Amino acid sequence: MAQIATLTFTQTLDHEQGFKGVARIRDLEPVRFDEPESLGGEDSAPCPMDYLLTAIGGCLMSSLAMCLDKKRVDARLAMDLEGTVERDDDGLLRVSGVRVKIRVAAPEESRRKVEGCYGIFKKYCIVSASVARGIPLETELVFGP
Repeated sequence: MAQIATLTFTQTLDHEQGFKGVARIRDLEPVRFDEPESLGGEDSAPCPMDYLLTAIGGCLMSSLAMCLDKKRVDARLAMDLEGTVERDDDGLLRVSGVRVKIRVAAPEESRRKVEGCYGIFKKYCIVSASVARGIPLETELVFGP
């Protein structure tokens, strides 16, 4: 793989009505978003916070999978993510933290390799490393399904 100095990702978002909108990303199927009813939306689609968690988890999973692949570890990965939104000192709702529980189903003899990957994989995740600069990001390694 060639060294990459800069990557640019673009998408187009269009407002539909209320808090509903659609994102067009490359040539992929459009992605819809809305806010939950508790925030004034109709809860008809995932909200931006849902997509933030998906971006963090997807990047972490890809980075860990890459490390495990390089170590030749056959493992099944799953993640549970929880984002917390609280009011800041100005009374505005802000993401105050993200917790990630990483579940790894791997043979017992591979655990040391998995733990080795766990010790380094986060620094290779573009999204979580970037988000962690402004949002505390906590991960947890859990073995099992």
